[in-house]
Amino acid sequence: MIREERPRMDMVVDASALLAAYLPDEGTPQAHCLMEDYALGRVNLWAPRLLILELLNACLMARKRNRISEHVLDDLATRIAALDIHWADVEENAQQVYSLSKEHGLTAYDAAYIVAAQMRGCKLITGDLRMYETVKESFPFVVLLENYTELRDRQDSMPE
Repeated sequence: MIREERPRMDMVVDASALLAAYLPDEGTPQAHCLMEDYALGRVNLWAPRLLILELLNACLMARKRNRISEHVLDDLATRIAALDIHWADVEENAQQVYSLSKEHGLTAYDAAYIVAAQMRGCKLITGDLRMYETVKESFPFVVLLENYTELRDRQDSMPE
């Protein structure tokens, strides 16, 4: 009997989760595990389009602060541009982004990731502890990056 592979898991990721994999001084095992799952096709990554600009800006700031070299910056920019991210068009829900921002004291950017996860009906993986602590009670689908492997292991053990 041939066992079918489990379908890919959709996940919204924010810039903090990806930066934890890309920036050498922020690397975490969970971030590397997420990116390995992405590379192996186990997860589909979703995000608002602002993700690419946030990632590029963070890399430029890391270079400006001498956290990375010019060579690493160029490599990261190439790798970021090559990401196969599925885009969640949160702009059509700008009022919801605004409302969440105002109600929870979030940046519009953070609220956009939450709206993207709501639109997709999936988890949002974040490395931003402050944002996570702010919204975890209201939005249980927001998962802290450090809990990614636990989430994945639970998903893998669920019956099909």
